Amino acid sequence: MFSVVHIAHVAALGIISCACVVSGSGGASATDDAIRNKLARKECTRGKFKDYYLQGEGGDPSPDYKGRVYKLSQDYPIQVPPKEAYPWLKIPFKDGGPVDSRAYLQALLDYGTEGNIEAGFYVEDNKVRKWYGAPWMDWNTEVASDWPGTDGREYVHGLTHEFDTAGNTFGEKQSEFVDTWAQAYVNDRYAFALGQVYCDPDDPRPGALNPDPTGFNSMPDGSFVIKLLFSTVTEAELPTVKGALEWDADIYVNKSPRYRNAGPLSRFERRLGKVRLIQIDLQVRDERSPTGWLLGTYGYDGNAKGDTPWQRMVPLGLQWGNNPKVTFAESCSGPSGPCDYEKLTEQWINLQAVKDLATPPLNFNHLGFGGRLAGPVDNPKSSCMGCHQTAGFPMVPILAEFAPNSAILKLDAETHPETAQSVRMTYFGNVLGGSVFSDTQLYSADYSLQLAMGLQNFVSLRCAKDASPPRPSLCGELDDWAKLQKKAIDQVQVFGTPGDGGAPLKPQ
Repeated sequence: MFSVVHIAHVAALGIISCACVVSGSGGASATDDAIRNKLARKECTRGKFKDYYLQGEGGDPSPDYKGRVYKLSQDYPIQVPPKEAYPWLKIPFKDGGPVDSRAYLQALLDYGTEGNIEAGFYVEDNKVRKWYGAPWMDWNTEVASDWPGTDGREYVHGLTHEFDTAGNTFGEKQSEFVDTWAQAYVNDRYAFALGQVYCDPDDPRPGALNPDPTGFNSMPDGSFVIKLLFSTVTEAELPTVKGALEWDADIYVNKSPRYRNAGPLSRFERRLGKVRLIQIDLQVRDERSPTGWLLGTYGYDGNAKGDTPWQRMVPLGLQWGNNPKVTFAESCSGPSGPCDYEKLTEQWINLQAVKDLATPPLNFNHLGFGGRLAGPVDNPKSSCMGCHQTAGFPMVPILAEFAPNSAILKLDAETHPETAQSVRMTYFGNVLGGSVFSDTQLYSADYSLQLAMGLQNFVSLRCAKDASPPRPSLCGELDDWAKLQKKAIDQVQVFGTPGDGGAPLKPQ
């Protein structure tokens, strides 16, 4: 879920992961709202984050542009807003998940779209409830890591560039790469947590998602995200995209990521073009889940019944755990399946939708690893929860193939996903919300990859050697972290080696 992308500039030492397995009927108990409010930082600065890529530095609309310009909704609350009567709470849980997953997923979609469809997802105009966006996605290096910042938000709707989808992935007629452009919108309780981290926008505190230092670094119960994922794919390339919601967006002129990434920077030229809504992702903190979170996804089907594009969004599945004990060979008979979804008990899959998406001329013949939930534009090597549970600072690879040890172990999920389960299943544990995924991380981002990436984007500019003073405190923590990580790696190479007089040999 939320487009599993190759984050090439992640912390290079993010090798050792715990992927802790949790058990029981519910996730971590939430810190009481009253305690969060009592301990919350209240003298906070608001309104300083940029709205889109190179705003005021050459990335602004041309003088003849007459459309609306995206503004980041960033007036984050300084107190935890009270819970609503959330519609998904009406659905009881059994064995860690909702008794009616389809209804639960529909309740999430209804909540996330209410008032936002009418506002064209310029969420500051929503007349039902307040919505917000995450900071530091204007300067984003999620995919094009060799050209920093170029994936950042565009100026029409604030979409960021995400996964590049190779030819023949969506259908037989898709011969070229297509790009995914996406935007996530968060509710007020989620926004409170963001606001605590960025109370001082020039000195973020990643450990302040929960102001209570004795609790998990988690977001409040009821925190919610809806994410819209658009693609540059056309109806000629993907027939089922007919009638999809279309937006104008300031997107790349050149389609091929290989061509763009070869440089120079001019190859990342942007121009107004059409993108089509192809996937909706939903994420909610519900303490009844064994991990504290549930993640779901919808895919667009132009052949589905419905008078509007929103009604033609088809539920694909809902996930509340990764089934950490089910290896690939236990659920799938081979690299391309078929897979036995009944073995994966911590999710619900709409099997009819999966079948429809795999019927020629369509090629959406994947879910995630071993049959776990992943959306149409997501990476089939991972899963919704597998990807998001890695969220933290510093960032670590979001799946085994992206980790530094993957080359040594010769991991290849396309040809042999059934191998190296001891490493792969690290990424399919059930990490408790608010806990770090890896012991090379300092802070959990509580399943929020946008928060994790935003912090990474922040330090990439503000912690550089030639960055303008004052230096944020986070930079000092990162310096200390890097030294200790290097020391730990160096120690491996000399551990147990005797030096002068038989004493341990000191790493250089």
